[in-house]
Amino acid sequence: MLAKALLVATLFTSSALSVAVPAVPVTISNVLAIAEQRGIDVNGPIPSDAQPIEGGYTFEDGSDAGIWVLAQLAPPSTTSLAKRELANIGIGMFAGSNCLGEGSWIDNVSYGSQTSRSVQFASVGISYRGMREGEHLDFSKSTSSNLNLCGTYVYSAAPFTGIGCFNSQPINCFRFWK
Repeated sequence: MLAKALLVATLFTSSALSVAVPAVPVTISNVLAIAEQRGIDVNGPIPSDAQPIEGGYTFEDGSDAGIWVLAQLAPPSTTSLAKRELANIGIGMFAGSNCLGEGSWIDNVSYGSQTSRSVQFASVGISYRGMREGEHLDFSKSTSSNLNLCGTYVYSAAPFTGIGCFNSQPINCFRFWK
């Protein structure tokens, strides 16, 4: 999985020397530089390699959409304030730890939203703003029969959880409510 999270090595060439630079793992701390290097507008819409699904998008590990989503979890001073309007909150679930790997992204989650995927996720990212008083973010996993992806409650995010990424127990579903 880590190998998938690495960017393809970049080759620098001069007339006398060709040097391979090792791939750099994508993290929240370096994602903006990587996005700029790849020409991804982190303040624009999600890139076209995202797969639209009901209420949001899925994306592959290492894709432009995956880099864009990770950039949305960067500290507020580094991305557009326009997206950080009062009601707007973005929530992503990721197959790998530390918000890496394939995932699912909902850009503007509304109260009462429940989002589930068949992929088992290991981390969660919150973007644009932290959770406010009276807001709840609950996580569930599929039942043993997998007939209900939100069948077994696992835990709730702490009150006032802020912007960023946190590792999670295995989940398939979140519910955002007030």
